[in-house]
Amino acid sequence: MRQCLTLLAVTYATIQCLVVSAAVGGEPATTGPDVVFPGKEWAVSTPEEQGMDSARLARLVESLGTYRYDSLTVVRHGRIVVDAYYAPYLPGISHDLRSVTKSVTGTLTAIEIARGLLDSVDHKVLDLFSDQQVADVDGNKSALTVQNLLDMTSGIAWTEKNYTPDETVMRMYEAPDPTAFVLSQPMASVPGTQFVYNSGNPYVLSAIISRKTGQNAFEFAKKELFGPLGITSARWPRTDKQGVTDGEAGLSLAPHDMARIGYLYLRNGNWNRQQIIPASWVERAKGGQVPAAFGLHYANLWWSLPEKGAFMALGRHSQRIMVVPRLDIVAAITGSLRDDASDYSLGRLTDELSEAVRSDKALPVNPVATSLLAAAIHQAATVQPSAVGTTPPLAKAISGKVFEVSDNSLRIKSFTLNFFDTDSSWEITTKPLEPNRPVQRFSGLMGLDGVYRKSPPALYGINATRGRWLSDREFEIERRILGHSEVQFWRLDFDGDNVVIKFENTDGYKQELHGAATAE
Repeated sequence: MRQCLTLLAVTYATIQCLVVSAAVGGEPATTGPDVVFPGKEWAVSTPEEQGMDSARLARLVESLGTYRYDSLTVVRHGRIVVDAYYAPYLPGISHDLRSVTKSVTGTLTAIEIARGLLDSVDHKVLDLFSDQQVADVDGNKSALTVQNLLDMTSGIAWTEKNYTPDETVMRMYEAPDPTAFVLSQPMASVPGTQFVYNSGNPYVLSAIISRKTGQNAFEFAKKELFGPLGITSARWPRTDKQGVTDGEAGLSLAPHDMARIGYLYLRNGNWNRQQIIPASWVERAKGGQVPAAFGLHYANLWWSLPEKGAFMALGRHSQRIMVVPRLDIVAAITGSLRDDASDYSLGRLTDELSEAVRSDKALPVNPVATSLLAAAIHQAATVQPSAVGTTPPLAKAISGKVFEVSDNSLRIKSFTLNFFDTDSSWEITTKPLEPNRPVQRFSGLMGLDGVYRKSPPALYGINATRGRWLSDREFEIERRILGHSEVQFWRLDFDGDNVVIKFENTDGYKQELHGAATAE
């Protein structure tokens, strides 16, 4: 109730919060005859059957669409009440979760402790790597515990903001042994005293999983977490030369499986009467004992908004698993565009979900509201064409030509554009990472009418691409690999047989390339 009251005024929002609080009661049950767990698939329900307003949820679906998210899945009382996919993203595709991976690594650490494989979160980290050559060992580093890694209070000196080559996180990935690199960084503060976001912390936790279980984090997760929860969409391919899975990023899950992770936490670590992780672990994650940034709190590799009664796993480009226990709600969201100040805030999302809840019991059928929600979901799945320019004579001149590209960090070797009356196409070749390996070839369809064209599935995913002429000599390509949390933009400026290519993605990476047409 304190969350709804202020000392200054009782506003309309306050009154609404009081009404909803009275209607929905307190924390949800962990087990019991009324608690529903998903089987192979989630149960599906109308919002009204679960005490929610379809018209309010339609507004949420529409609002997220203006920020170009990829998907929204809302679960209440164990049933999916909203399942929206924003074109060109499609249902069932595993999505790169970025730093949501960290929260899963934290969950695996909880299982590790519950199984007795790791005795305590108070275990000193260096004791777990006594065979490792670690630099700059001092009293602070010797005092570093597993819990400090889980809370982002390790005290390790770290820079991680713009992902430039000189930042610590990028140098970690370039190191021959990333775990040793993290542990060898100097200490900047006493462990447990200061929150500093540090992707090296969950990387070390993943290395601990490897040491204590004899399996890498992905193998351990398939057996102890994904298997029991019925998660089948997981991909987590990134391992280093030591066989350690990247514990800070790289995990992909489909939205329905993201919701299963959130639902495990909503049910206090219980899954269908099996205690997967300790309830005390969930309670700590929910409480967020560590003040972090932007009004958020942190604990056990989960973020929280205590004043909103919500906690969440967060990844770059708006990957989110949000848990709101007082509403008995889990929301899973995926995205692919750059995060900025206009991003849909976590507080706003929590408020929108709260305002959609009317009761813990079923509401009367509301055909008008139901139609509004169905229309919003249909609109989300419909591609909104971008503006297109007039096709210049140059298109015919360059169609089918192979342009060789000078050496570059993207490893692009050549590209070809094919312009046809119907679907056009693109093709890129790249130099291999290792010598004596063949050149790699990537290709796909390309819409010139402002609408994405999807290519047949390949090993690396499904391409969705569209292109447009910006002038008589400039052509822009927007390329997405569905489920990858980035969008690529290629702007090509042709000058006779020469071309300048300006590449940029929504991670903020930019590169200028130069190429020339090969002799026919």
